[in-house]
Amino acid sequence: MAPKNKKSRFGNPAKAAADTAARGRTVVSSADSRLQRAMESLSPGFVAWLEAQGRPDKSIDASLMIVDDFFDMYRIIEPQTDPMALVPAAVQEVMEVTAHANPLGVLTLRAGVRDYVDYLAHAKLWTGSAEDLAAVQAELQRTGRDVDPTDVDRADVEEDFLAPEDYEFADVYIPELTQEEILATVLNTPLWKNTMALLDWIGDGRDVTGHHTLQAAEEGAATLTHSGLGMLGNAASFTTPADHDAARLTLYWEMLDVAGLITIDDSQVFVTKPVVDSSADEDDIIETMRELIGLFIFTVTLAGSEDADYEYWQLEMSDWLTQCSSVAPPSSAPMIQALEDPESVHPDLLAIAQNIAHWAEEGLVTVGAFIEVPPAYRADVFDMLSDDLPVNAVGPGAAPASE
Repeated sequence: MAPKNKKSRFGNPAKAAADTAARGRTVVSSADSRLQRAMESLSPGFVAWLEAQGRPDKSIDASLMIVDDFFDMYRIIEPQTDPMALVPAAVQEVMEVTAHANPLGVLTLRAGVRDYVDYLAHAKLWTGSAEDLAAVQAELQRTGRDVDPTDVDRADVEEDFLAPEDYEFADVYIPELTQEEILATVLNTPLWKNTMALLDWIGDGRDVTGHHTLQAAEEGAATLTHSGLGMLGNAASFTTPADHDAARLTLYWEMLDVAGLITIDDSQVFVTKPVVDSSADEDDIIETMRELIGLFIFTVTLAGSEDADYEYWQLEMSDWLTQCSSVAPPSSAPMIQALEDPESVHPDLLAIAQNIAHWAEEGLVTVGAFIEVPPAYRADVFDMLSDDLPVNAVGPGAAPASE
């Protein structure tokens, strides 16, 4: 998300962190002692609540550390901290400062504090006003909105935090590329290579079941051999190889059908639109790839959403897509950690890491020190999101803004 320019009462975040550390070496104040005692009494109930939701021990430990980190920053703004009645404006400032210093870290910070506040509400331990509770919860639900959480109507919280026009996305940076450069990226992308391999295997026709799925499903799945996981390769193992291959084939099957590349009748599947031929028109190849990219990202995002939470999830993943398409892409380290040790991170971060791993597997993002959308696909990301979301394109390849 794009940084904001609001002046923070923290001043320099690095200095604030140093001040916090220095306080730990001095005599603990009475306010800090009260906070410590209050948190010690609240922690057992919070842990039991997380356990009741099936959270593993490492994830619970991570949530406790997140809450500790939050209060280390929060009490700088609110020295007389009441952990059962958070001040909405102070919560917002903690999140804003964290977003400036660590755009990835604010995600888990929000998620962890959201768990804590939801626990207070569930256990009827919240001692502040109902309006403050609604405002804090609205702040903790957002990714990039610029909103004053004290100005939230409790009855409209759900509709308010989901409003796409209120989100602040990173600018998509589009370099100037030739058609030859774009075509070279397409032809070397796993999504394209796998599509061509599957179409080539289908050839003049393959038998399908009564449910319009491939009879020789294992053979079809075996054609999907190309992967762009990069540094996520050793970490992105969510299921057994057989289940992974079956799920991947199902995704490709749906994409090819919707894109009109195959036709399925009662007994067979045929290639409808052959684009395997090396003499195929370059514009046709690029346009087909654009459609496949949109279908893949939409389908994976939809599959990753929870019931009644699709719009929020779509906005969250759109936020990540724009970050990965910007001049300041996110670091890959937190994603790698989440996939290598899923029980040690908050479930929200794990879900995002898994989604990004799906993008990476098909080459729609590259994973090195940073997670980046290939330059050839930046314009596609912008076109895919800009009709519905307030996304801006910058760079020499961006179309001039209309007057």
